[in-house]
Amino acid sequence: MLMKFLFIFNSPGILGGIETLIVRTSRWLLDQGHQVSLLTYSSENWEHLLPAGVRVITLGERYRELYYYLHAMRLLKELKLEKPDIIKSFDLPASWIACQLASLCGPKCKVIAGIYNPAVFKWYYGAGAIKAWEARRLYLANYLNNIPQNARIFCGVDQITELEEVHQQKGQLWPLPLDTSQFEPACRKAKRGEIVSIGRLSPMKEYNLYMIDVVQELRKRGNNVTWTVYGTGEYEAQMREKIEKLGMGNAIFLKGTLPYKAFWKALENAWVFVGMGTAILEASFFGVPNVCAVAYDSEGLTWGPVHRLPRGSLSPAITCLPRLRVVDEIERILRLSAADYEAEEKMVSTHVQVHDLRTSMNRCMEIVREAEPIRRAPVRYLANYPLWLLHKALGSEHVVHHPDFRQVITE
Repeated sequence: MLMKFLFIFNSPGILGGIETLIVRTSRWLLDQGHQVSLLTYSSENWEHLLPAGVRVITLGERYRELYYYLHAMRLLKELKLEKPDIIKSFDLPASWIACQLASLCGPKCKVIAGIYNPAVFKWYYGAGAIKAWEARRLYLANYLNNIPQNARIFCGVDQITELEEVHQQKGQLWPLPLDTSQFEPACRKAKRGEIVSIGRLSPMKEYNLYMIDVVQELRKRGNNVTWTVYGTGEYEAQMREKIEKLGMGNAIFLKGTLPYKAFWKALENAWVFVGMGTAILEASFFGVPNVCAVAYDSEGLTWGPVHRLPRGSLSPAITCLPRLRVVDEIERILRLSAADYEAEEKMVSTHVQVHDLRTSMNRCMEIVREAEPIRRAPVRYLANYPLWLLHKALGSEHVVHHPDFRQVITE
């Protein structure tokens, strides 16, 4: 049965993992004959990657109207959106919007609530993080009480075990889909000593900061290594300052933004890839041995390569502390014999086959078909209005503090 999908995500307009996920899933759904629309804050810097059949509605500051039931109702009419069959949210606040819109669209409209970042329940929506007057309390309550467990999907085992530990509720693992056909053709010609990373230079990806020390330590140990970094973000200035201070300009190269289609081209000569999320999966598909960075970790710890993680997951359970050092794991790969290096290439590539686009999206459609309808709560949706007035009266602003990984991973 062909369906109409509506995606909701408050993208800042930067190409990241969630944006590329939206691109991939949109393309596959359109190829299968489904319809896709997207409501977002900004699609700058990534809209050109979306297939032409996607209806992209960039709302800018009007995106905030979607959090308020009556405003969302008015905006829905104004946009003349066809009633969707499936509303797919890509973070917890968007799941609140999705439930409101589904309620307005009638009982046949389902919500699939995806969460793709760690530390959501223990930190960002933890007991001490939300004030009584914050609307985020409503978003969390709606997620826990109104969205069925078989309609919640996650990209990591850690997120599921976190939900179980904090709220004694469940969700489903969905291996993120990868469409490697979008990359320019490339041929592996690995050069021993070349380390590559691709990703945002921003919070959650603190490996960009400690890797400067790692490269220095590797060179002190007698390894002739270089580190090439593709990406931009708020850490860039700090990184450049540290590189200059340590005199590492001849070994570390910040290359800025990389066109998405050139991802594999940038990895042709890489001996080791260091990173996380979608990028490390895509590098694994290309057969690049790798070291998984841990979200929010500034100490340089790791679980090792992707083939040591649960299949289909970006990380292990939150009870599994990383105990290896990134510097040691890189050195292990640097010193592999030709035969052992080839075996490592094969292991990482084999491990991520579960993320193949067709396999992953077929699983996604199973989840869509089996998902139960949400519990509709129009009265609860109206509670956002008095909270907004209280928030204005108190004059308080929510300030995001990012966790240290030890605050979200337990023994």
